[in-house]
Amino acid sequence: MLTEQQIIGFIEGTLGPEEHALVEGALTTEPTERKRALDQIRLDAALRAALGGTNASERVKQSVLAVIFGESEAALKQQVLEDTTFFTRRSRREQAHTSRPSSLIDLVSAAFRRPAWAFSFAALCLCLGLSLWLALRPTPAALALSLELPTRVELPTGAVVPKAGATLRVGESGSGTVTFADGTVLHLEPGTEFRFQPVARPLRKGGKQLKLLSGALSANVASQPRGLPLLIETPHAMLTVVGTEFDLAVSTNQTSLEVTEGLVKIARSGERQPVSVAAGQFAVAAPDATMRYGNLPRNPYLWPFSSESPWNTPIGSGAKYQPVPGRPFLAEGPLTRAVRGRPPLLGRPTDPLREVWVNGQVRGDVRLNESALPKATTRDSLVFLQRTRRYAYELREVTARPDGSLEAADAERTDLAGPGVHPRAVPALPFGLSSLGGLIRSGEYHHGIQHALSARVNRERLSGRRNFTTPGTVWPATGGDEPADKLLNVGTLLAIPPDVDIRTIIGESGPAFELARAMQDYGVYITGFIDAPFVLLAGEARLDQGEEDAMLIKLVPLLKVVPNNTAQTPGGGGSPRREPAPRFPLR
Repeated sequence: MLTEQQIIGFIEGTLGPEEHALVEGALTTEPTERKRALDQIRLDAALRAALGGTNASERVKQSVLAVIFGESEAALKQQVLEDTTFFTRRSRREQAHTSRPSSLIDLVSAAFRRPAWAFSFAALCLCLGLSLWLALRPTPAALALSLELPTRVELPTGAVVPKAGATLRVGESGSGTVTFADGTVLHLEPGTEFRFQPVARPLRKGGKQLKLLSGALSANVASQPRGLPLLIETPHAMLTVVGTEFDLAVSTNQTSLEVTEGLVKIARSGERQPVSVAAGQFAVAAPDATMRYGNLPRNPYLWPFSSESPWNTPIGSGAKYQPVPGRPFLAEGPLTRAVRGRPPLLGRPTDPLREVWVNGQVRGDVRLNESALPKATTRDSLVFLQRTRRYAYELREVTARPDGSLEAADAERTDLAGPGVHPRAVPALPFGLSSLGGLIRSGEYHHGIQHALSARVNRERLSGRRNFTTPGTVWPATGGDEPADKLLNVGTLLAIPPDVDIRTIIGESGPAFELARAMQDYGVYITGFIDAPFVLLAGEARLDQGEEDAMLIKLVPLLKVVPNNTAQTPGGGGSPRREPAPRFPLR
């Protein structure tokens, strides 16, 4: 049996005449020895390519990466031997004019121009290293088992035991919730499909990893361990999250991200360089398109609904004006408590998650602090906003149950990027109008009100049958009796006519000026009835009660009805007095 030194010396041509003849004879008559020599030549060639030019080195790297991503050891060996050969692949025409080596000696002498022992030793080290990696590297199955799975998965059909690799889908009839041990919560929209699986490249052991196949989720992500961020893969992008709040939606053609707090890194599929998306920003990843990202034009919590919503539509140049029918608003004397607060309740990520029950069924869940729970003896109508959820829950006649969950006569979900008007009246929205519409929000008294307002009046000022509580309604309100021109209706739009110089009445700046501008540029919708001649509804923005009453005593008598505010001519039609509200880029 030939020694390795004899084979190497034969290939390099360093043997003496007698030993050379001995080895050549063995290679000619013994198939086993000939195979050993050919294997040595191929390994030397592989190593030479690996230590050679840039292109060859890249092929070796790709072969190794292929195995890292799950290919077998046999596939690696075959790919290295095929991809790293240093021989120039000649065209068939060149091969036809090239004489074939007459012997193994000719082949070897044409191939090598350096000592073979160096290549052989390095090739041996390379093969040993790859064999060790293949033996010790974690398999995809082991990585899946090491994933941090949630402690609880709630779907509309009930609780589900989370398993790595299993595809889960939220039904169309409700939302889902995924909760991890560290307090991280994912709120899943109806129709969302997802899977817990390793998504990192190269595969990563441990941490939270999942694939969002379709649908949408909102996330409250707790601070993640160093080196183990939450990873979410979609068909179009990869997200890296250390700890933040964001919304993520996957459609057929794109992945959309909106960040509420913190920072999220997102990279398009196949790209390594991510984009950092901070609070108040968005990003859109789509195939064959550059990543689109930037600042969100407005906060949907403070300035909700689409730019086409009646709440965000300015009065137009075609608007007509008629006197308010019936008695003047100040006929009974000056207004008192003319502004009343209806602020929505804003849940925080650290607040307990509470189920909402309607007629014996769970209709959703909200995060609510213990101190904000309604009393068991009252039945209030409340609106809940949830951080990182782009919708509100509007509940009617709410009470707290002994276990801390909520009981309501009805619950409706309102899209903060939608019209703010429901197509039909329901118990939670008896006139189809969202209770968020028209509220004066934080800072608007000082920085400007850029939407229509909401007001309520005495039931006697509204048309409709008096023996029923439902008054007459006009667009955009629904669900009431037939409207009448002799009285007001729910949905009636009031506004200060453009020929009124509000500056001469209340000054050129301050809360009264901003309120008057909004009444002239957007108007005030009648959204229901109350125990007072006229009451304006506000959210978080409040002034001293006496200051508020004084403002409205001056401004309310200036209001007139806009009779041609219709679905065909919103705001009365014509050129709007203000620019439309900025569009939400992802809707």
